[in-house]
Amino acid sequence: MAENELAQKLQRRLVLEDAPGPGAEGEVPEHNGEEKPVTANADSELSAKLTRRNDINEGNAVPATRGQVFNPYTEFKEFSRKQIKDMEGMFRQ
Repeated sequence: MAENELAQKLQRRLVLEDAPGPGAEGEVPEHNGEEKPVTANADSELSAKLTRRNDINEGNAVPATRGQVFNPYTEFKEFSRKQIKDMEGMFRQ
């Protein structure tokens, strides 16, 4: 349901951008020489969220690649922690 709401908001914004009405100039205050308002980039943020959700739903999302951490204590349960520490010290020499 949230995806549909976001899609509707994006569609409304796109329609307003394509065909601005006579009151469109009065709705958005202009900032002469000032910073842009925080919501100035809301359209691109909304479209980025929508495309990310669509990618996830379609299975095209690429998972974040994190460096895989090797934990010898969980990998080799047949050895005690002391034995693993001794072996690590032996291999490092």
